[in-house]
Formats: sequence, C-alpha cells, structure tokens
Amino acid sequence: MKSMTLNAYAKINLHLDVVSKAENGYHQVNTVMQSVSLCDTVSVTFCDGNEIKLTCNIVDLPVDSRNLAYKAAELFFARVGVSRGVCIDIVKRIPMAAGLAGGSTDAAAVLYALNSLYDEPLCNEELLALGSKIGADVPFCIACGTKYADGFGDLLHSFPPMPECYIVVACGGDGVSTPWAYAALDNRYENFALDKYMPRSLDALRDAMKKSSLLDISKSIYNIFEGVIAPERPMVDVIKNTLADHGALSAMMSGSGPSVFGIFDLKENAEAAVKTLVDNGVSAFVCQPTSERF
Repeated sequence: MKSMTLNAYAKINLHLDVVSKAENGYHQVNTVMQSVSLCDTVSVTFCDGNEIKLTCNIVDLPVDSRNLAYKAAELFFARVGVSRGVCIDIVKRIPMAAGLAGGSTDAAAVLYALNSLYDEPLCNEELLALGSKIGADVPFCIACGTKYADGFGDLLHSFPPMPECYIVVACGGDGVSTPWAYAALDNRYENFALDKYMPRSLDALRDAMKKSSLLDISKSIYNIFEGVIAPERPMVDVIKNTLADHGALSAMMSGSGPSVFGIFDLKENAEAAVKTLVDNGVSAFVCQPTSERF
C-alpha cells in the first residue's frame, strides 16, 4: 500500500492586523506567518474500499467531516475525480484551538500527501487554491516558511525569512471564539471604517527581518487581537511575564490565542522558561523557525 508520513508544522503570527471589514462581514487582514518546528505527525495510506478513515491519539478529536484533515481528503478526491480508500492517522502535539493552525496544518499535510501519492495531478497553485476552501491558514501551511498574507489571510506573498532563534510556544487556559474576537474588535474600532482605524505598517518588521536582527524583530511584532483577548484571558499576560522573566526578547499572543510565543536568543533561557511553565501546569514547547515544507 502506498503511504506517506509528514511533519505538519505549527505557525505563529509575527504580525496580525485588520485592514477593513468587507460588506459580507468578513475581515480583510494583513499578517506575517512563520512556521515553527513544533509539529503533528500525519500519515496517509491507501487502503481497501472507498472510505476515508481517520484515527488520532486525541480521543476527543472528531474523526469525521468535522475534522479538517478528513475534509481535505474529501475535497481532494472530488477535485481530481477519483474515489478510493485512504487511512489517515494523526499524532497531535500542537495544542488545539490555540491560534497555532493545528487543524489547518493537518489538512495541509493530507492535501500534500495525497497529491504526491497520486503523482501530483494538481500544481502548487491549484493545491493552494484547494486549501483555501478549507480554511484561510491552510494555503500557508502548505507553503510553510515565512510568508506575508493579505485578503482574508489566504493570499500569500514572499517575506524575508526569520533568523535562527529559539521560540517558546505556550498555551494555558481556554481560548475564545474567533467570531467573538472579531466582534470585540468591531466594537472597539467602529467596524474598521476608513476614518476610524489605520492599519499598522509592516516596514519595521520587514526591515528587521532583512537585517536578521532578533532585537529589532522583537520590537516590531504586533497582534491586534491582544487588546481585546488578553483582558478576558489573564493567562496570556501570566505567560508573557514568565517568558520575559526568563530572558525573552519579546512575547506575544499568536492568532486569536490563547497561545503565546516568546523569542529567545539563548537556548538555555528558552528551556528554563518551558520548565517553569510546565511546572505550573502550562503546555509549553521549545521550537525553532523552519522553512522546511513537511
């Protein structure tokens, strides 16, 4: 049986801002996303029959069409006009519902694996377009590395890569719903009317990345969601303060949270931060930026 096993990498947002609110209620964003070495393991194997079978080490995770990886297989088979059995197994390490694209990256891995196992019937652009039908983060999770995205977060553009460093990713406490988070932003910024909100420039972050200056990068990261989510989730600031106490150059929430990441130049400081967080019941991991595609 043909099979492929892939690392499905998490992502963090080095920059996340809202540009405007469209008439259909969706928000146009500017974001810079970075793949990190924290990953799930996704195995895709052709099997007998015509069913999609999904298994996972997390017993509470849905294993039907509610799961983005399952949905990815459905969409791929529909797109290429084939029907066959496939077994998908996911070993999850990325915290769920945490703003780290855990579900999106699993879906991206399934799309990439199936396309490879079928000798690439879809070109890269077609694969990205198919991914965007699953979720805004899926195209980035297919591309990996460092990317600037606009539109609804699914239109990818090149961006200077992040230099070598150590990144602590931590998640403690419950998340908030993305619709609630956007509604809170709408209320604060009056629905992002042109004369009410000016998106933050990316120039400082782009220049810092070009110079490979961790210090300048740390001064330039930004997440608009922090202002409305951190007051609702006190653990965000607790984690940020812990990371700062252990020498993080900066710390910020990723996506709509509640995960937080910290940028470190020294591995021993990052490891010490993780130990403190884990000892206090917080899921935390030391990872690094990666440009590897699966």
